[in-house]
Amino acid sequence: MELKNNSIIDYSDCTVIIPTFFPDDDIFDCINSLPKSIKILIIDNSYDQRLLNKIKIFSNCTYYNIGDVGLGKTFNFALTLVKTNYILLTQPDVVLSKNCLENLIKGINNYPKAGMVAPIVFDNGVYSKYDFYDLKYNKKKKFFQHDFKKKISILPAGDFCVDAINATTMLIRRDILLKINGWDENIYVYLEDIDLCLRMYLAGFCIVKISNAKVDHKGWSSHFSSIKDTMNISRIWHFTWSSIYFNFKFCNKFFAYKILISIFLKSFFKLILNLFLNKKKYQKNKIKLSACLAIIMERGSYFRVKHKTD
Repeated sequence: MELKNNSIIDYSDCTVIIPTFFPDDDIFDCINSLPKSIKILIIDNSYDQRLLNKIKIFSNCTYYNIGDVGLGKTFNFALTLVKTNYILLTQPDVVLSKNCLENLIKGINNYPKAGMVAPIVFDNGVYSKYDFYDLKYNKKKKFFQHDFKKKISILPAGDFCVDAINATTMLIRRDILLKINGWDENIYVYLEDIDLCLRMYLAGFCIVKISNAKVDHKGWSSHFSSIKDTMNISRIWHFTWSSIYFNFKFCNKFFAYKILISIFLKSFFKLILNLFLNKKKYQKNKIKLSACLAIIMERGSYFRVKHKTD
């Protein structure tokens, strides 16, 4: 328990999960922005001895290494360890504002139908255009009516319901998470959070943004700078794979194949166009084609890239 604003805040019913993959020192800003009394689980997908040594100074942090298994499996592993009613999932490059977690806990208790609540997200001090998503999902016809990236960047004045959020920071009810069978372990990375939100929505629960809870996402600083290039290759492949997989999971076959064929053909023609003109664009579209073929051949979502960390 901690004393804030002359009131006792009980954090014993909440566990924090921070997934890591060779995180930079920004993770310590994240840890320091959390209440000192709360239990934090660091679930590492690499094996970062430097990280393990450094977090030993935080008595409320416990380190687990599970290998490079992807976010779906990482979060479900953490779920087996958590016994509290609430789970706060956040990222190594996120800093919570003062009273953020307090206001999230109050918020989730104010909305009984909420499966999760989330803070307002800023990217390096600027209100994020990806703070939330409007999926426009047609449950009857099973398709998305448009690209669901958020376009409006008007800072909200009060709490509001949304279709989906990304995993920058989210406070989740553990019982509801178990009810919808946790995270999809087929997804290595990207859209595992949107997938979770959509399944929560289809199960009859809402997602609420809490306007007086804020976080700042530093972005592109959750990994060592030395692996920036190889991480970018991994991002392109996995985002392409996850986007196609996501549509096949939730949409009718005609819509899903339309998306797959569109990505495949665009990537193929751009690859040919840039064969001798632009090496970087050629490589990018080659990676996208590889992801499309992995979906077609049902090879799964894992794409190994060798990262140089020294």
